[in-house]
Amino acid sequence: MHQPMYKDPITGVYTMPWVRLHSIKGYYDMISLLEEFPEVKMTFNIVPSLIIQINDYADGKAKDVFWNKSMKPAVDLSFEEKKFLLDNFFMCNWGTMIQPHNRYWEIFKRRGMRQLTEDEISYAVKTFSTQEYLDLQVWFNLAWFGYKAVEKDKALSELMKKDKNFTEDEKRYVLESQIKILKELLPTYKRFQDNGQVELTISPLYHPILPLVYDSDIAKRCMPWARLPNRFYHPEDAEEQIKRGVALYRETFGRDPSGMWPSEGSVAPELIPYFQKEGIKWIATDEAILLNSIGGKKEDLLYKPYIARFNNAEINIVFRDKGLADLIGFTYSKNPPERSKNDFVGHLSSIQNYLSGSNEDHIVSIILDGENAWEYYPDGGRRFLSSIYKELSENKNFKTVRIGDYIEEHKSLRVIDNLYTGSWINNNFKIWIGADEDNKGWEYIRLTRRFLVEKLKDSKVSKEKAKEAWEEIYAAEGSDWFWWYGDDFSSDNDAEFDRLFRAHLEKVYRILNTEPPEYLKVPIIRVEEEIHPEEPIKFISPYIDGLNTNYFEWLGAGYCREKLTGGSMYHSEEIVSAVYYGFDLNNFFIRLDIKGKIEEQIEKNMDVSIHIFNKHRYKVDFALKTAEEGKGRYKLYKTEDGITFSLFKTNKTIAIKNIIELAIPFKDLNLETGEAVNFVVEFKRENIELDRYPRYKYLTFKVPDENFEGIMWSA
Repeated sequence: MHQPMYKDPITGVYTMPWVRLHSIKGYYDMISLLEEFPEVKMTFNIVPSLIIQINDYADGKAKDVFWNKSMKPAVDLSFEEKKFLLDNFFMCNWGTMIQPHNRYWEIFKRRGMRQLTEDEISYAVKTFSTQEYLDLQVWFNLAWFGYKAVEKDKALSELMKKDKNFTEDEKRYVLESQIKILKELLPTYKRFQDNGQVELTISPLYHPILPLVYDSDIAKRCMPWARLPNRFYHPEDAEEQIKRGVALYRETFGRDPSGMWPSEGSVAPELIPYFQKEGIKWIATDEAILLNSIGGKKEDLLYKPYIARFNNAEINIVFRDKGLADLIGFTYSKNPPERSKNDFVGHLSSIQNYLSGSNEDHIVSIILDGENAWEYYPDGGRRFLSSIYKELSENKNFKTVRIGDYIEEHKSLRVIDNLYTGSWINNNFKIWIGADEDNKGWEYIRLTRRFLVEKLKDSKVSKEKAKEAWEEIYAAEGSDWFWWYGDDFSSDNDAEFDRLFRAHLEKVYRILNTEPPEYLKVPIIRVEEEIHPEEPIKFISPYIDGLNTNYFEWLGAGYCREKLTGGSMYHSEEIVSAVYYGFDLNNFFIRLDIKGKIEEQIEKNMDVSIHIFNKHRYKVDFALKTAEEGKGRYKLYKTEDGITFSLFKTNKTIAIKNIIELAIPFKDLNLETGEAVNFVVEFKRENIELDRYPRYKYLTFKVPDENFEGIMWSA
């Protein structure tokens, strides 16, 4: 469970609402659901920076910008505040959190289901009534409540049923109910810890990448190719982040922690003495760290605890099964809960069968983000988790355990003398160092820290000011700022993360009555201009042969090129590098560019579905293996209820070679000129959906008429 610090160190205002909103959803759901399954034992890691912020909300010290704009009476909203609502109050999963609610979906469709330009937002502001703004204020906050909050508070359930025409009093009730949950949250986790059902663990204070704080040059071990910044070498900061995290845990939960999740699973052998010194008995990280530490076959090595040693210090360590974690994080949300449960248990059974010749117990560690996955499940993950918990409560082949208990009962004799240095993402630190933006961030911390140390040589600086300044340095060392730097990840909030990072460093200078250097006032992050527009701008007439025949064939098409992920979770299995789409007057064209060799996906028996919908709904299905079988056909299905599809037509206008190309006649889709159409591309194997593009949104276009190119040219 992890959120970075959203409090602006200069103004004291929380600029983003994610602690509040994830608390009423994933954090509350995950712990509350265990009330129904007392036999299920689990381990929760709670990051100290999250604890600090939950306490601020519970104590009334935190009011974020989104909260303030929600609380303001709709009739009093200014033009700029209305723009803010239309720009920001749809930041959730569209398919699972907006579309199921008629009024929310209606407002969203009228606003436009894409990122709007400044002019478009300004125009849209005038088209909504005061009641619609009030309903939007309510729905953005209401849609984030998880299933447990709604089950326990019937008034929230009734408001969801009401759907529209909310009152200001009802809005106030929704917002006050959020704070009520935030007040209950940490005491609820403590109660489950105290009754023995869950183990609570901790991370370093501000979620830093400890090895890089210890010594940034340590990255050369796993990234020998990287261009690194000037050396940042501060073992004392790494030690302080661990020490402070443990102290906050003790204050919050009334005991010392047994385990620690090093931020992003980042480990290096030199850190082992610091863990041991603070009483940490075990840590966890990724399977790739184990395999790089000792080598061998995953199935023979992974499912047991180890002891990692450095000099005279040692720590127990377990390694997560990455495949199982990724299935929960990215795959099972797209599939029926029962099918996902059966697939999950099937994987556990396969592991057990492989290890059946051993007389030992084995531990399967499934470790993933505690909040981000659940908004992509249609019901917040309730049915999936309930079916998993029920199965694991009743199945005699498996037993859920708290990690600390297992380690205590199974003393390991397996020793790692040279723990590999890396993280749970690609077993290196590329996300956080090496790119120009990352390196600039590390340089700014280094310079600011050096300034602070020099200033503290002056005895006139009070202990209170020194402590306050160090707090800002530790906050700036957090990993989250660097997550969004470089070209690895992006979000709607990149610029705000950049601003907050620099604000922490600026605050150090202001505390010490010094004007911050000019470079801290300039954004680190680069906003790169797109070479092509996202939507189609001209007619295209590609030859459907599965080859990128020439440069002009798809010139003017719309496209979707995704980075590794659109958000806070790392997703390793990417299938498509780009989706292109366009049309002439008669046909809708789609092109899919596969990452790597298409033969590799064919060997995996990959199936493709393209869902196309407006007032009608169609589905195009084909298997990649048709490429080697020479069938060259796709099946077009139609549905009336969105659930049951019937075969409508089989077409031959598809080719799969280096790329996938297909043409679908508009007349087959019953589309008329000017109609808005949404579509999404889905990849499946054995009826389990593995991925979709775009991952969390839709691609949209309007059926063109003969004036399309002239309109786009003038635009």
